[in-house]
Amino acid sequence: MSTQSPTSRRRGSSALDMARSLAPLTVLILVMVWLYSPSEADPVREIDPAPTLEYAESIADFEVLTAGDLPPGWRPTSARVEPLTDGGPVVVTVGFVTPSQQFAEVVHGSVQEEQLLLDVLGESATETGEISLDGGTWRDLLTADSEQALVRSTTDSTVIVTGSAGSDELRVLAAALRPVGG
Repeated sequence: MSTQSPTSRRRGSSALDMARSLAPLTVLILVMVWLYSPSEADPVREIDPAPTLEYAESIADFEVLTAGDLPPGWRPTSARVEPLTDGGPVVVTVGFVTPSQQFAEVVHGSVQEEQLLLDVLGESATETGEISLDGGTWRDLLTADSEQALVRSTTDSTVIVTGSAGSDELRVLAAALRPVGG
């Protein structure tokens, strides 16, 4: 007759059965984590701003600008038009990741200059001078976050080039601006 009790035999096989049951589930979870985990590759998602700019051009009462021939490494990552209805002031924003992996954006619109500067740069942006780019004069401002902003106003719109990018990259972006249709 066996000296091992039925309870202890079941307890051992029960743990082994549980481990056998959990093994496929564990493998499945590990495979799913591997498949759906973010890759080590570049997480920046590029977009084509052309459709947004074309739409903006169709509703704006000012000349919509696009970044023409930017050097390699500039990647457009966002584009939007506000408001999305006819009749109101239009603001167009296109964001970029620069070659140095910083952020730069172009914001331009028919909103009054003071209001657009307040909306984009905040209350405490201070003017630090003027620079000449591609035949035009731009005001050079510094935001409370120590980001540079280049501002140019015409009779019908204001253009702001700003972001965490350095001065040289912001100047490259500002100099590359051209009318969408031209």
